[in-house]
Amino acid sequence: MIVDGLPLPVALVQLIAQGRWVAPADEGRYLDVFGEPPVMPAFLPTERMHRNSRWINKIDHDYRQFYVGSPTPGTPPGDVDPELSLLICDLGPDQPVSLDFRPSLASPSVIYLGEPGWTEVASTIEVFAMKMGL
Repeated sequence: MIVDGLPLPVALVQLIAQGRWVAPADEGRYLDVFGEPPVMPAFLPTERMHRNSRWINKIDHDYRQFYVGSPTPGTPPGDVDPELSLLICDLGPDQPVSLDFRPSLASPSVIYLGEPGWTEVASTIEVFAMKMGL
């Protein structure tokens, strides 16, 4: 399945088809994976998934760099490539979670915008699903 020009991993397509792609109620899962609690978690259906460039480009130019970030060697990746990332869930305002296709189009990593920037929370969607108890 292709969403906004990027291929969804098979594991994610299966989670959605099985009705398992839903935000967990267990706040502890979010603390373990993201290091902070969610505000209003939402795991997006395919029709609401889209490239990060769609929403980043709508943000005022003065604030856009906050959402794009910059590379950080200590907590990679630090930044996001809006054209090679796909928004898959949101933990609340200013807490997006995306697939990052820079490592691989076939097996993207999962990244989260927190402090100090975009951080990899799982090397694959399979690992992410396991960590989140999906």
